[in-house]
Amino acid sequence: MKLKKIGLIILLIIIVIGVVTLAVTASNKNKNIDTGKKKVVVSNFTCYDFIKQITKDTDDVELTFLLGPGKDAHSYDPTAQDLIKIQNADLFVYIGGEIEAWSEKVLEALNNKNQKVICIADDVQKIEEKEVDGAEEHEEHEEEEEGAFDEHIWTSPANAISMVNSLEKAMEEINPQNKDIYKTNSENYIAKIKEVDNKIQEIVNNKKRSRLVFGDKMPMQYFVEYYKLDVSAAFNGCSTESEPSSKTVAYLVNKVKNEKIPVVLYTELSTGIVANTIAKEAGNGVKAMQIQSLHNVTKTDFDNGQTWVDLMERNIDVLKTALQ
Repeated sequence: MKLKKIGLIILLIIIVIGVVTLAVTASNKNKNIDTGKKKVVVSNFTCYDFIKQITKDTDDVELTFLLGPGKDAHSYDPTAQDLIKIQNADLFVYIGGEIEAWSEKVLEALNNKNQKVICIADDVQKIEEKEVDGAEEHEEHEEEEEGAFDEHIWTSPANAISMVNSLEKAMEEINPQNKDIYKTNSENYIAKIKEVDNKIQEIVNNKKRSRLVFGDKMPMQYFVEYYKLDVSAAFNGCSTESEPSSKTVAYLVNKVKNEKIPVVLYTELSTGIVANTIAKEAGNGVKAMQIQSLHNVTKTDFDNGQTWVDLMERNIDVLKTALQ
């Protein structure tokens, strides 16, 4: 991870000066053909979805999702074209932290004085990264920064609502003429988030068990803490590993057997191989099921316009099976 960070920083230093110059030149060339749309660039899916919902029924916003669907945020590096988009944006929204280590150097190089930049993680109640029960130990553990925050902020409904409110205010600032539309859209979407939250809370209130088991990495610490659940997993939230040791698998198999856990979870974009292995070894009808962590979406879900609400609603039946 350290070598990757150093390599990325060197790459950004080499290209960012040229990219910024190119961006300014391109911006000047395009002034005569400017569509008048506000350019908004976001780094992750949840922010993309929230701004899309906020700006619904308007046609004067050009929204760019940097990462794109079907990709792992942990392995994303911005291209020269991405940097140009960021430089020319009226609003740039990012998460920061370990998951977006590239953002620091990019922000240092920006020279658009009229640009609004938001680290959306600063607008929610953050929690520190935590070791998950059963999670595979790895060599990078000792190098991780003390007190680093968990970047997967969007899995808590409370945080999701805070994010929508912050992004709605940002959109009002860069495009005040649509203030009333943005406000109405935000209120409507927050109501949908609360509705999903209530459905999940009802499941939790009537649970027979409180533990979720992931045969995968576990990027849902905010979700788990929000609903006061316990969790075990093969890997921590930001792990880039995919093959747990036999010791880890055996630990999780025993956990599933001893606590009579009916479901082993895996996240979107995962193969589910580890979860299926644990479920098979545990026997007794245990099955592997996919849970949406909203870390990103598949290309199919993206093309079909699936939202945070749609994907979280998809978790309802999974949680019923896992907890009741």
